[in-house]
Amino acid sequence: MQRLRDIASDILRTIEHIARECEAPIDLLLIADLRKKVALAHSLFFAQQEQLVLQPLRQSGDPALAEIARCSVERDLEGRRMGLAHYQRWPLARVAEDPAGYRREVLTMLRWIEARILYAEQTAYPALARLISSSKQAAGR
Repeated sequence: MQRLRDIASDILRTIEHIARECEAPIDLLLIADLRKKVALAHSLFFAQQEQLVLQPLRQSGDPALAEIARCSVERDLEGRRMGLAHYQRWPLARVAEDPAGYRREVLTMLRWIEARILYAEQTAYPALARLISSSKQAAGR
């Protein structure tokens, strides 16, 4: 879980960095690098989350845990759609033309990602912890 938390923190810090870079003078190459870093971190996050959290929840045999995994995936797909739409709306040339508008949208995306992380912290991670704990207890009997 700590690995997922570390990746999520890196994503948040990088998005905050992007928002700060939207002030003159704008360094489009830096913004492009930061955007790439966020995209790569998201890919890593999704892969790690699938392996560490979602598969165990799905394979538990508990419909409530499978539903948490399904909801997590739906939220992630929504985030991916939002991210794709964001990159389509904001090619670097447009960022240079309207840095304030870009910054506003970056901050909106940041808030959404924070809410997604909160969902994981309040729902998926505790469910996985309970599953692991109950598996250990059952193995100890």
